[in-house]
Amino acid sequence: MNAMSEDAKAILLLCGHFGGASDFDPLSQQEYTQIVKCLLEKKMRPSDLLQPDNVCSVAAASALPEQRLTGLLKRGVKLGFAVEQWNRSGIWVICRSDIEYPARYRNHLKGKAPPILYGAGDKSLLQGGGLAIVGSRNVDAEGESFTRDVAEWCARGKFPVVSGGARGVDQIAMSSALQSGGTVIGVLADSLLRTSVTRDARHALSDGRLLLISPYYPEAGFSVGTAMGRNKLIYALADYGLVVSADFKKGGTWEGAQEELRRKPGRPVFVRMTGSVPKGNKELVKLGAIRFPALCASSDPDSLLKQTSAGQPQQEQAVELSLFDTPFASGTLATAVREPPVPLDKPAVAPPSIVQETVSIYDAVLPVLLTALQKPSAVADLAKRLDVSKPQLDAWLKKALADKKVRKTGRPVRYVKA
Repeated sequence: MNAMSEDAKAILLLCGHFGGASDFDPLSQQEYTQIVKCLLEKKMRPSDLLQPDNVCSVAAASALPEQRLTGLLKRGVKLGFAVEQWNRSGIWVICRSDIEYPARYRNHLKGKAPPILYGAGDKSLLQGGGLAIVGSRNVDAEGESFTRDVAEWCARGKFPVVSGGARGVDQIAMSSALQSGGTVIGVLADSLLRTSVTRDARHALSDGRLLLISPYYPEAGFSVGTAMGRNKLIYALADYGLVVSADFKKGGTWEGAQEELRRKPGRPVFVRMTGSVPKGNKELVKLGAIRFPALCASSDPDSLLKQTSAGQPQQEQAVELSLFDTPFASGTLATAVREPPVPLDKPAVAPPSIVQETVSIYDAVLPVLLTALQKPSAVADLAKRLDVSKPQLDAWLKKALADKKVRKTGRPVRYVKA
């Protein structure tokens, strides 16, 4: 069984999509930020919302309907089923409260860091670093050739390539780096599950050279909004950004580059200026983007890009972490608030004395299961009431029987709380 912290469980229940119809929409990132502010003021953590008595006060303070929060937090069975399904497909889930959550997102994006990340591949790659390569879906031949050259150069220099997996520049950059033996981080706006099971992705994932992540649930389809929303996540995981081709004042590449150039401090944003480049590239230079240097086969990517951007001070500033950026045991609130912030892009590490409490998916589902078994119930009826598959319910009932939490009655076979 997959284990998750109580904080992570609460965040997933509030913000996660588990497929199928729902009476209440999961919280948006902005709405979740409202909740976090209220929890901070009340010196509480997300896991405190698993206690019904706390929901009322937080709902009132955040101006979010109590009924909606309560409804979302009651989705324990659906959460358990969804996580089991994702685990079987090689998809993992981490939340902003987890120690594995990338410090780059906390430091660079602050309150805009996504509360949930879904992913496939080696989590150690979440430490990030490398060159973010982005550009138009409809890139010309010159742009394609340039993208391949840069991606292969990064691979030879053991410098990761970060991109978005979209048609055009993104896919060219990712495939070229992987084919050259490099490491790639793909920040997807949609279809994480479908992408992760393609033949090429499976091989690279198993080799530990590919990490796929998304702030959107694994089955999510494409939308312009999700594509625009992930642009800042691409830059945030990298050390530098490179725009291969950008349309002037339109499209995700232009908006994402503009957003990063406005961010203070931000990542250095390079732009291709060789050959026939679109107007958008030229205009980005006027906004502060840096001309990408001529490649040298023997040059180290990090060193060359650092030297080229030396005249563009972009040092990240340390920021004060929120209450939920690193887990800590109860009673350590005052100490945690006074501790110095995590330095730039260093993975958040909990102190050795802090123990993260975890709960298995079975443990999360058990209270709901026992509530439904106040009266003897057949498996088929119970599966329908809880909206889960019979094989999954059978597995939970089998463990509950072994734990003597439920008992089995005679014929026809029914189950009831022990």
